[in-house]
Amino acid sequence: MRAVVIGGSGQIGGWLLRWLAERGHDAVGTYATVPLSGLVPLDAADLIVSAAWLRGQRADVVFYPAGFTWVDGCERDPARARSANVEQPLNLARVAADQGARFVYLSTDYVFDGQAGPYAEEDPPRPLSVYGQAKLEAERALADELGDAQLTVRTTWVFGPERQGKNFAYQLAKSLGEGRALVCPSDQVSNPSYGPDVARAVLALAEAGRSGLVHVAGPDWIDRVTFARALARAFGLDDGPIVSRTTAELGQPAARPLRGGLRTHRLEAWFPGIVRPLEECLVDFRDRLAEPGGWVRPLRPA
Repeated sequence: MRAVVIGGSGQIGGWLLRWLAERGHDAVGTYATVPLSGLVPLDAADLIVSAAWLRGQRADVVFYPAGFTWVDGCERDPARARSANVEQPLNLARVAADQGARFVYLSTDYVFDGQAGPYAEEDPPRPLSVYGQAKLEAERALADELGDAQLTVRTTWVFGPERQGKNFAYQLAKSLGEGRALVCPSDQVSNPSYGPDVARAVLALAEAGRSGLVHVAGPDWIDRVTFARALARAFGLDDGPIVSRTTAELGQPAARPLRGGLRTHRLEAWFPGIVRPLEECLVDFRDRLAEPGGWVRPLRPA
């Protein structure tokens, strides 16, 4: 299989490239702003140039874990949110479809309002934020235009080893390691989802030719403070500086789904246990920290 990963510098994109290589697939990954070894530059905002580049790749499948995922940033800049999360992926999805390739898009549980989570694929979405609205618009446009040639994967609270070190686990380790307080919302509940497992599941779905909408998330449904304390224990850090606050007290610009999260009945029917429980993932994460270089880099050097 010839694969293209748009956003190979991100945590899911990086692990997709690793698993693709280990499975013997031919793959190329791109980056937009952070140049990393083994990746090629691509500005998906340049619709004409990026489309021409993708045509030249002759891909069988195009993975799109890229996008503008800063929720509060999306709230402040709706135009950029829509461009990055709707217009750019749809542009490349059309190229993929024209060439007979399948398109895999990464979405989020922020398409739901968080009143009655965790949610199944058939539950009606109702996003609260600009970010969630953009993701839902992309989901619907891709389904309408590509039909069975597209797979949309929703996930949530992705953490784990990655090359940029941006996810919640890194933020926590830095703050607690320096003895600084880490404020966490006590009333936001979802599924911590281990990045290497999410990527492995996404690839398995693509290899199996699955299409439509599939939820990929960890089996544990917990609040953010409990998650933070579990991470701290796994890394041998003092969890005393973890401060609990309600979402209302945090005053974040974008509304958050409080009882969010995802049910994964569809994924479990096809690939039972492919996303492991939190405790198992924390052991794996901790073991990888002991590898040469500390926070493991999932891509091999070029």
